[in-house]
Formats: sequence, structure tokens, C-alpha cells
Amino acid sequence: MSAEIYFSSAKQLVNRIKKKEISCTELMQIYLHRIARVNPALNAMVQQLESEEALRQARNADARLAKFQVIGPLHGLPITIKDTCKVKHFLITKGSMGYHFRPSEDASVVARLKAAGAIVIGITNVPEWNIAYETDNDRYGKTCNPYDLNRTSGGSSGGEAAIIAAGGVALGLGSDGGGSIRQPAHNTGIAGLKPTRGLIPSTGNVPSDGRGLLGPLTSYGPMARFVEDLDLVLPVLAGPDHSDPDVLPVRLNDKKPINLESLRIAFYADNGIAKPDEATLQTIRRAVEILQSEVALLEERRPENLGTIYALVTETFFLGGDKGLGLQTALNHFGVTKPSYLVQQFLAIARRCEFSVTELHQRLRRIDQFRIDLAKFFAPYDAIICPVAATPAKLHGRSFVEGHDFSYLNIYNVTGWPALAIRCGCSVEGLPIGLQIIAKPWHDTTALSIGKRLQTLLGGWQAPALFP
Repeated sequence: MSAEIYFSSAKQLVNRIKKKEISCTELMQIYLHRIARVNPALNAMVQQLESEEALRQARNADARLAKFQVIGPLHGLPITIKDTCKVKHFLITKGSMGYHFRPSEDASVVARLKAAGAIVIGITNVPEWNIAYETDNDRYGKTCNPYDLNRTSGGSSGGEAAIIAAGGVALGLGSDGGGSIRQPAHNTGIAGLKPTRGLIPSTGNVPSDGRGLLGPLTSYGPMARFVEDLDLVLPVLAGPDHSDPDVLPVRLNDKKPINLESLRIAFYADNGIAKPDEATLQTIRRAVEILQSEVALLEERRPENLGTIYALVTETFFLGGDKGLGLQTALNHFGVTKPSYLVQQFLAIARRCEFSVTELHQRLRRIDQFRIDLAKFFAPYDAIICPVAATPAKLHGRSFVEGHDFSYLNIYNVTGWPALAIRCGCSVEGLPIGLQIIAKPWHDTTALSIGKRLQTLLGGWQAPALFP
């Protein structure tokens, strides 16, 4: 009975609560027991709400239901939040010894999740300062992949992905500035959405809302085992909060069902930078084969100059061209005298990257031109399908050594287009393999609709054998 519950979708669980087939208190008890079972091995959740407080909030949710009070779409559902934004009464550290924030208010997205009825029961692990495609830091340690403990769950939303994949919660919140939702989702076989730029407010970031160059690339987004749950929570998260100036009052195209038979899709298996392994190639071939009869057009076509765009974006937005001085200054400001090994590896790479302010302007103009070219490429299509990464989950400690394998990701942060990652296959070792589904801006539901169909046809998330 418990496995049937903790591996259920969020939508199914909330429906069962509303029908009074299970109480919020019973659901909370099941998830508290599940977390106690899986988290010691995974190290995914690094802070947990006291059990008595979690149960108190669940009992209050039951009382509201008994009084027929208005309840939200996430009523009584336990969720977790990535250690990167304000969550009232929790300590927010971004995996760093230098951060000790205990917010007195919630980030806009967290407040919206709570208003919809969710109960935040924990904070999940990240690499220090969200800086890597794996999750490890000196404050909390490394997070392991529930399909192979010798491998990473990814980063920077690695703790979130691991706890969801192992059935510790049904739904959580991540963030994505260069693949940080999609790559962990790929590594752990769950579904994760980087939404359209400007759809979800970023208000409540730690340590501040000003993100500089990375601001336009970064967004919060939902993570879950099932695409239907991303569909459920996206309207909760979306829309202006009158604080984030970049969020637009645009309504999602979510009322009219998407007709898959009318869709025109471009796909590519190899970006010309990092050749995928055979299991990844087989996964995209299988997905293309199975979608062939489902859509109007499925055409193999790849945008031009991906290698140039990837190098420009990586150097300009992430490495910064200042030989790591900005990051080192920030470390000094927060009193971090010995950063984690992942930050040290990043700094070693950043110190080799230097360009002037004049060149920065030239780079930004080139990136704008590439965005225009990419928009023209996308014009005849409704979606693009491609790998998330060149391989399944890496062994711990390899994310910078084999960093080009993640070159499929940050191009779609620069465009601002919605991008969904969903499991579509697995390796011979049983490691999940995800694909990316990219849609046009404000058509997040197109990506979700294709994802739902692929989930049905290819199985989607599968329970990890290590944590049945």
C-alpha cells in the first residue's frame, strides 16, 4: 500500500485527498517514513521540517477539508524546495559555508505553492553556489543517484531530483540557469521543466534578486516523476508578482488541448560538440520512430553554429571573462576561505578566460544575432527534440572533466524557450536517459503535451531497483 502511495503522482494524491480516500496526515506519515528510508543513502534532503510540525500542518489541512473550506490544487501535498531561494523558517545556504540565511518571508514561487495547499517539508542539496552539473559541497556532502550510488544525481537541482526519483516526495521546485533542472531530471529519470523566460517570477532568490548576466538565463521550474504534475503546478507558479520586472502578464496556451497530429517537429541526435553514446542515440532513434505516426512532420534538422554558440555562452555568461575575479571577490565577501572542490575546479577554468568590456559588448551582440538566427530556424516548427546530455549520469567528480557532454543545454537558456526533460530510455546498466523537448515561447504546454505522449509510449519514470 505504501509504495502505491509514495510512487503516485501528485495529481492522483491530491484527488485521493479530496475524495477522502486518504487523509493529509496519513499521507504525511507515509512520506516521512519514506524519507527516513531513502535519504540516509542519497543525502538529497539536507534540512527537514520537524516531524511534529509537519504532522501539525497536515492535521490543519485535514481540518480545512472537513469544514469544506476552499482548498487549492496541491492541498496537503508534501513538497521540497531546492536550497537556492527564500523559504520561511528554513536555513538557506546554497551549499556554502559562507551563506547563513534564515528568511522571514517566502520567495514568490514558494508562497504560491503554499497558497495552493502544499506543505514544504524540506530543503534539498545543491553544489556550492549552484556551480556544477553534480551535487556536492563541504557543508552537506554529496548527493547520490538512486539508480547507482556511485553516480551523481546531477546539478544543480541534484538533491531535488534524487528525492523525487526515490519517492521521497511527488513534486518539488528547482531552478535552471544552464540546465540545472533538465540535467538532474535526465540523470534520475524524472520530468523537469525550464519554463519560458518571463513566465515565473524569480523574486526571493538568495542572497539577492539581482543576478547580473545570469538573470536572463535563469528561472525556477517544477520537477516531478510525471509530466501531468508539471502541468498541474505550472499555472500555480506562473504570472507576475509585481516585483520581478521581467515577468510578463501573458496567459499560457493551456485551455485548448494540443493536437499532436498537427505538430511539426525538428530533431537532432548529435550537436556536433559531444557525440552521444550508443544508448543515448538508440533512445532518440526510438522516440523518433514512435512519434513518426503521431505528428504531422518529424524532420532531422539541427541549428547551425551550435559549437560557436555554446562556447560564447559558456565563456560570456558563466566564466565571465574576468579570470574568476568576480567569483573570488564574492567568496571573500562571504568569508569562504576554502571553497568546495567543485568551486575550485570552476575557478581553475575561469582563470583561463579573459576578455575586455569592449569584447563583452561584441560577444553580447553576436549572441543576440545567434538568437535571431535560432528563431528563424525554429519558425517552421512547433518543437525541437534532442538529447539532454551525451551520456547517462556520470560517476561522482566528473562533471567538469567531461563538461562538454552537457553542451546540449545552455543554448535553450539563452533563447528563453521552454524546455522539458523526460525519461525516454535507459542504458544497459539501467541508468535513465532523458530527452529534451523544446517549444516556442509561451507554448510550454506544447512541450508538456509531447512529453505526456512520450511518457505513455516509452514508459517515463521507472522506480529505482535500489529503493523499491
